[in-house]
Amino acid sequence: MRLAGGLLIALAVGTSGADYWVLLAAVVAAVLAVVAEAFLPPVGDTRPERIASSVSRLGLVLVFATTFGQYLFPSAPGVAAALFTVVVAVADLAGVRLGDYAARWITGLLLAAAAALIAICVGIPPLAQFIAPDPPSVPGLGLAVLVLLPFLLPRRPGAGRAAAVGAVAVAIIAVALYQLGPLRLGLSATSFRELLAAADGVSLIPVLTVVAAVATVPVAVDAFTDGRERLSPERPKTTLACGLIVAVAAAFAGPVVALGLAGVGTLAELVLRVRARGYRSGRA
Repeated sequence: MRLAGGLLIALAVGTSGADYWVLLAAVVAAVLAVVAEAFLPPVGDTRPERIASSVSRLGLVLVFATTFGQYLFPSAPGVAAALFTVVVAVADLAGVRLGDYAARWITGLLLAAAAALIAICVGIPPLAQFIAPDPPSVPGLGLAVLVLLPFLLPRRPGAGRAAAVGAVAVAIIAVALYQLGPLRLGLSATSFRELLAAADGVSLIPVLTVVAAVATVPVAVDAFTDGRERLSPERPKTTLACGLIVAVAAAFAGPVVALGLAGVGTLAELVLRVRARGYRSGRA
């Protein structure tokens, strides 16, 4: 579920930096996610680990809020993103949780939407003409990996789940590049709207709006609760503090800032997991 909500906006940022090489960045990020899930221990309970994991999850909430604002309320995305965060915080105060049954249904719906998008892009002649890319830019590749990685780590741990998420991400990015090309993909934060328009799917744009809502609201509540609990189990006080911080950031931060925060938080969390593995191996 994280993949759908994040890729709606991360693809544009990643492509703007890496051009066609964003596909390689997706493969690298997918491999990192699989390796992390296969060989690294879960994030621990030390203070640095709790802070890093909380930042990464609240960063995800910021990305989902930004995505929601950009796709559903393009005339006032900052206001919509801030209100989105307020609703998410209220849901946490009310004890709303995303159960496994609901998560499976939402995942199934989003996989169906991804399959439909892939079929549309493959079945219609591409608008963009392929132009051989320049040699990859290391900073551009690094940026693309950073913004994609948080959404390739599965909600539930497991190398198999990470591999499946990575495969779906690579497939979607490949058909998007095939249909629209990197220039148009990187021009707009709502690149999937342009992708449907290019593939003669203008009539499906309202469906994309629904998909954007389904892909962001439930997973944002889940990520917010997880991030808040890693800071403190005291719900009212911590929820209000986290909600206020993320809402203010959502009102003013753009997609690049939101994705950068989520990426840096995720990277810090992975570094601490590597450190924990080394510590455990040393003790053994």
